[in-house]
Amino acid sequence: MERFKGNLASYRLQLLMPAFFEAPAVDGMLRVERGAVRRHFFFQRGCLVGESSSEPNEHLGQVLTRLRILDAATAAEAFAAAEAAGVPFGTFVVERGLVARPRLMEALEHKAREALFDCYGWESGEVEFRPGLPPIGRAVELQLGLKELHRDALARLLEWRVFWGLFPGPDATFGVYREFAVERVAAAEEHLLQLAEKGATLSELLAAVPEGPLHGARWVLRLYRRGALTPRKTRGPKVGEATALADLLELARGLVDMGRYEEAVAVAAQVLERAPVPEAHTLYREAEVRLTVALADEVLALDGRVYFEPLPRPSPPSLTADDLYLYTKLRSSRSVREVLRNTAMGELAAYRALRRLMEAGVARVMPENNGATRRRSKTDPFGVPVYVPPAPAT
Repeated sequence: MERFKGNLASYRLQLLMPAFFEAPAVDGMLRVERGAVRRHFFFQRGCLVGESSSEPNEHLGQVLTRLRILDAATAAEAFAAAEAAGVPFGTFVVERGLVARPRLMEALEHKAREALFDCYGWESGEVEFRPGLPPIGRAVELQLGLKELHRDALARLLEWRVFWGLFPGPDATFGVYREFAVERVAAAEEHLLQLAEKGATLSELLAAVPEGPLHGARWVLRLYRRGALTPRKTRGPKVGEATALADLLELARGLVDMGRYEEAVAVAAQVLERAPVPEAHTLYREAEVRLTVALADEVLALDGRVYFEPLPRPSPPSLTADDLYLYTKLRSSRSVREVLRNTAMGELAAYRALRRLMEAGVARVMPENNGATRRRSKTDPFGVPVYVPPAPAT
C-alpha cells in the first residue's frame, strides 16, 4: 500500500482497516487526528505493534492506575524518573521492578485497543498512512491481531448505535426510580443514580465513569433496562411496532415461566431497545434477579480458586476485547465475585467471559483443599458443567 492522506468523512476506519490485514499484510504507520487528539498506530505483518496518543488521559501511567496495576503516587514518581533518565516509561517500570512485564503488556494492549476502537467512531478528522516503521528502540512492542481488533471494533460500533438509538441525545436527563433498582446496587450505579437525581445529562453521566464512556454507557443501559433510569423525553413505539412489541412481551413472559431466564433477559432487552415499556422493565428485572441467584453458587465455588496463566502473544483469537479486559481486572483482584458483580458489562456477560478465559486455558481452577468433594450446583443456566474434582483415592 502506498502513502495516502484523506478525510475520515470519506475514509472511515471500518472501511479502511481490512486493507491492513488482508493478504498481503501491510507494514506502516497510521495517523488518525481530530482536533487536539492525535493518535499513531504501527502495523507489522497483520498486527498492531505500537500505539501513541496525545490524549492526556491515555497516558500509560493513568492506564496502569485505572487497571489497579500501579498506584497513582508510584506512577507519578516513576514517570518523572523515567523522563529524567531518558527511558520510555513502560521500559522504566519493568526494569525497576515496579510492574511485571506481563502486567505491563496487559495495560499497553488495553490502552492500544481502546484508542483504536474510539477512532472507529470518528466521522471527521484526518487519516494518513505511511509505509515503513520507525525504529522501536527500547520500547515494549505489542502484538495484537488486526483482524481480531477489527472484529471487536465493529461490535463496539453496533453497541454504541443501539445505545444512542435509545435516548434522545447527550443532553437528555433522567427520572430516577430507586424502587426498581435491584437489591445489590454497584458503587458505580449508585454514583450514577445520585448524579441523575441532581439533573445530570447523559453526557455528564458517561463522563463520570473513570473507566471511560463505554463503561458509563453500559452502566446507564443496565439501569435503564431495570427501570431505575428513564429518559425524561422518551419516544413511543413507531407506527406498526406495537403489535410486534406485544408478541415479544408474550414471548418474554413465557420464557420466564419456563425458567429460561437468560433468553427472557435478551427478549425483554429487545423490547426496551424500541420503547420504555413498563412490563418489559418488570420482566427484565425478574429474569435478571433469577439469573443472579442461579449464578451465585457457581461463582462462590470459583472464588479464591481461580488462578491465571500469562497470556500468549498474540492472544487467542477466540477472546474478545471485553474478555481480555476482564482478565486484567480479575488478575488485580482477590475476589472473582466482586469483579463479576461490579463490572459494567453485567454479571452474566462477565461470567461468560470468564468461561471463555477458562476454555482458552488462561484461567484455571485449583482443586479443592483437603480432597473435599464440592457439591454440584443444582442450577446450571448456561449449559456449562460445574467443576467437580475427582473423589479422593481410597
